[in-house]
Amino acid sequence: MTDLHCHLLPGIDDGAKDIEMSLDLLRQERNQGVTNIVFTSHFRPDEENLHDFLKKRNRAFGSLMNTLEQRDGFNFSYKLGAEVYFSPTLAEMDVTPLCFTRSPYFLIEFSFTREPAFLDRVLFDLQTKGIRPIIAHVERYEWLKDRPDILYTWADSGIIIQSNAGPLLKEGETAKNISMLIEHNIVKVLSSDAHHPTRRPADLGSGLMYVAQNLGQDKAKELLQNGNRIFRGEEVIDNPPTMPKRRFGKWV
Repeated sequence: MTDLHCHLLPGIDDGAKDIEMSLDLLRQERNQGVTNIVFTSHFRPDEENLHDFLKKRNRAFGSLMNTLEQRDGFNFSYKLGAEVYFSPTLAEMDVTPLCFTRSPYFLIEFSFTREPAFLDRVLFDLQTKGIRPIIAHVERYEWLKDRPDILYTWADSGIIIQSNAGPLLKEGETAKNISMLIEHNIVKVLSSDAHHPTRRPADLGSGLMYVAQNLGQDKAKELLQNGNRIFRGEEVIDNPPTMPKRRFGKWV
């Protein structure tokens, strides 16, 4: 099982504040059944120099790896990545150092409240360069909550849509919407987006269990396999998305 989106590196962003919190989160990952982890620390290209970010990320990773060499029970496979905040300047950057190690996959997030300018153009430009965008925590964007047509178009063009596992476990309207997107093969992968052992824990295994119980074992297996495939730099399972339909004021 692969967690493609988490904030476990110590002292680099709003995730793990120190080594001990990193270890607590890694224990949670292990208990959830995770074996592969991509560290996706926040990077804002309009606020931070890329070279400085990479140096800071490498220091945090090296510090954690040095600690793990002295501990037993942390037998994960690791890769480095980033959760990159959208900017039109991404079309002009070499974003390769921000992709998951030895792969074209690139995790990107947006403003929660408003659609970014030039978004489709930048996503297209990234794809023409061989980059595979992954849209982080799709359930968090207010401007997308009633626009599955946009998500369908992205998914149909090869952009990967990721959802967090945690909202599924709360079983509210957000969980229903995520489930609908999973059923339509629009959401292709779940991740934990873990930041903190209690406030935002590593809960990927629990999320996949929810999918298995409510949407079926085959769908949970597909999400799990897609995470593993992305970790290896491979294509996700070829299961084309379908467009939801509007019925009685809701998308189904």
